[in-house]
Amino acid sequence: MIVVATTEPEVARVRARLESAGADHVDAVAPGGHRRLLLASLADDWTAERAVAELRREGLIAVVRPDAGARLAGWHEHTRPVRFGDRLSTCVAWSEHDRDDLPGLIELGLGGFGNGHHPTTRMLVEQLLDRVQGGERVLDVGCGSGVLGLAALRLGAAHLVAVDIDVASVEATRRNAALNGLEERVDATSAPLASLDGVFDVVVANVARAAIVELAPHLVRVLAPAGWLAVSGISASQCDQVAAFLRPLQQLDRRDDGDWSAVVFGPSGDDFGGAGQSDLRTRGTIA
Repeated sequence: MIVVATTEPEVARVRARLESAGADHVDAVAPGGHRRLLLASLADDWTAERAVAELRREGLIAVVRPDAGARLAGWHEHTRPVRFGDRLSTCVAWSEHDRDDLPGLIELGLGGFGNGHHPTTRMLVEQLLDRVQGGERVLDVGCGSGVLGLAALRLGAAHLVAVDIDVASVEATRRNAALNGLEERVDATSAPLASLDGVFDVVVANVARAAIVELAPHLVRVLAPAGWLAVSGISASQCDQVAAFLRPLQQLDRRDDGDWSAVVFGPSGDDFGGAGQSDLRTRGTIA
């Protein structure tokens, strides 16, 4: 079976396209908001995979979906929305779960790492929830799907610069920005971090230890005097080493979840934060 994520004005056109690809039955599902899903049955898995490839080349958000059984149950679990309190949530565009009551929804399309399920992404989103005050200039290093930067914008940040050495991730971030009506506030690029000018109130980097170490001088350089930097993609045993490379920034907060850690750094002193934020709140770990 194929699932294509579309909108109400496009349903008739996409339905006709699926029928031309060999679908013998097409159901329309409205999981909430503006999203519409078309579920199409094709002759076999090979035909479905070939049709999905063709539809993606045409710019459609299309995926192959299991028909029944344990694989379908796993699919529904993997595509369930992620809710962060009462202000923010994420959901892949092809999810069949209801999304009418999801706050601050960010829909994500194809490509790029990060949809809110992984601990490294989740811990950084939680830092954004606690610390974004509104109006910040944000830098997302190793942007993947763009989920962290888009979350910051949804929480009130003013502008996002998203960088990644993977061109496919940069393209995914641009598509996801457009999917959420945020494209006018996003610049996504594969340019080296060293080439960026200016400073940022918020810097997030969900990358491995080696990348943080390599980029450390530039992460420090681009951080505004009253800004904060949050890094993840590292283990608890790597936190001290990462902190040493990010001096003179000081560790201001740390969270652990299983094998993963997320650490917030900022200038020394009691006052801390971007865009008018002060009064650092130290948080404990999460289970």
